[in-house]
Amino acid sequence: MKLVFIGPPFAGKGTQAELLSKKLNMPVFSMGALIREAYERKDPRAIQGIDNYSLKGKHVPIELKFPFLEEKLNNSKNGFILDNFPATEEDLNTFNKYSKKHNIHIDKVIYLWTSEEEMGKRRTVRGRDDDANEIIKARRVNQDKDRLPVIEYYRKQGILEEINGERNIDEIHEEILKRLGIINHD
Repeated sequence: MKLVFIGPPFAGKGTQAELLSKKLNMPVFSMGALIREAYERKDPRAIQGIDNYSLKGKHVPIELKFPFLEEKLNNSKNGFILDNFPATEEDLNTFNKYSKKHNIHIDKVIYLWTSEEEMGKRRTVRGRDDDANEIIKARRVNQDKDRLPVIEYYRKQGILEEINGERNIDEIHEEILKRLGIINHD
């Protein structure tokens, strides 16, 4: 199974992707985590991406981030979960080219959504550098706009599952399992 989680900051994408990863025994590839790990290794692409884009509330350009993901995908033939990728039309175009070349088909895209109010409540819990209030507001505005073509593309493909991310973790997880056909609907 190959899955994608998308949505705004603090929608619970990472949490739900990890829960599903444990249930299905599949790796999760978080674009943000891959870039942060590369940043800690002092990779120049990651440094440029975080300093010039992430910390300004913008998506990191594909040429700076995709090599980190491509390496993981090349070694994951039996399925994976992508956390917050593709997040822009540029991401989608690059990912579609890669997928076509490697015969990868995404089974489902989970779009977790939350309100700005809920996002604000959750922000205080995490505390990363790119979680400062003004950066978060910029991320929400910029990234919501950037994400629209991705949402529309997957909606037209008939594989988009829109899920309210403002409930408790277990309720959301159960709904995802139902939508994926892993557990039966009540």
